Amino acid sequence: MARIILQNENINLDTEKRQTLATSFISDRDILKKRSKKYLDLISGLDAKTLTDTKGMNELIKAIQEEFGTAELSSLPLGILSKCFLGHPYEVHTLDLSGSQIIRHYKTAETMEADFEKARSLAKHNAYAMVEIYKDKIILIREDGSATKL
Repeated sequence: MARIILQNENINLDTEKRQTLATSFISDRDILKKRSKKYLDLISGLDAKTLTDTKGMNELIKAIQEEFGTAELSSLPLGILSKCFLGHPYEVHTLDLSGSQIIRHYKTAETMEADFEKARSLAKHNAYAMVEIYKDKIILIREDGSATKL
C-alpha cells in the first residue's frame, strides 16, 4: 500500500530547496561518492515504518538533502528501489522522490514504472542495499555505502 510522505510544509522540497538545487550540477564523480550511514539506515528502515511521524519524514528529507547537497533537480534520483522485508508477497519497495513522493511496496508479480522495473532484479539482489534510479543512469549502493554506476 502506498504511503504519502514528504508532504509536510516544513520539509517540502518544492520551495527554497528547489531554488537552491537549481544552481548546481552533480557530476558522476559526486554521484559515486560513498553514501552516509544515516542515509542508508533511513532508507533501509522504510519497511519498519519509521517514517510514520513527522520527525521520521524530516530526518529522511534532511538525509537526502545532505547526500545530494545543492544539486539541480534534474541531477537528483527519480527514486530509490530496494528489497522489501515485509515478507511474502512483497519483494521490493520504491521511494519516489519526484512529484508524488510516496513509498510503495510491490508484490512479486506486480508491475512497476518502467524506470524502476529495469532495476528490480538488482534491488532484490543481496549484494546491494538499494538502487538509486536516475533519468539517465542507475546507481547501485552496497551495504557499506559504496556506489557503482550501471
